[in-house]
Amino acid sequence: MRFLVPKLGPSVTELDPLEFVLPLAAFASGSVDIISFAQLGGIFASAMTGNLAFLAFYSAAGSLYSAIGALLALFGFSLGASAGTMLSSGRGNHKAISVLLVTETVLLSAAALLWFFASHRNGCLSADVLILILSGAMGLQSICGKKINLSNIPTVVFTSTLTNIVIAVTDFFACGKPGLPTETKRQIISLCVYFIGAFTAGLFTFFNLSFIIFLPLASAILALGVNTSKNVKI
Repeated sequence: MRFLVPKLGPSVTELDPLEFVLPLAAFASGSVDIISFAQLGGIFASAMTGNLAFLAFYSAAGSLYSAIGALLALFGFSLGASAGTMLSSGRGNHKAISVLLVTETVLLSAAALLWFFASHRNGCLSADVLILILSGAMGLQSICGKKINLSNIPTVVFTSTLTNIVIAVTDFFACGKPGLPTETKRQIISLCVYFIGAFTAGLFTFFNLSFIIFLPLASAILALGVNTSKNVKI
């Protein structure tokens, strides 16, 4: 499959499909974090630093069910990352990314199926299972981000990405560099797409749209389709 986009002039530029897989993965992370935070008891499915802080806070406050949710997210993410490591072992990057995206899609499909039959109330077994599935999918995606290996963007947490953007932009203005590096542009795009994913999921939450769970699933399916394509021509 080739993506053809008209362009003025005779030249045609080929883009690596990973340039599109990266922001699609960021969109999935942003939407999953809002889904889990707003619908599953105030935890994040992809941002583990936040969950570690939540675990400490909920434990100190005596909020048992919330603390268990944060702990499950940490466990699920670790389990997903471990599974992703084993699944990608011995495979080339392209094949490994495909395997990881297929597995992530299966997990997100299972979450989507369970979503309409489960109680989302904090402390319910079904909500805990959803947390495990979603965080496991994000753990897999964290390994996928390492295999994508573009500009050191992890696809599941963006604090270090924001730091790198600030450094590059500061150098650009302070040192009079001719332009932002390609890796900084990738980082900015990924950060913005993460926000768009979170914002879209936020709108779905505000309007109480139950099919919010299909946002990360659609993104993962698109990423898988793009990764299996040949270079994108523009």
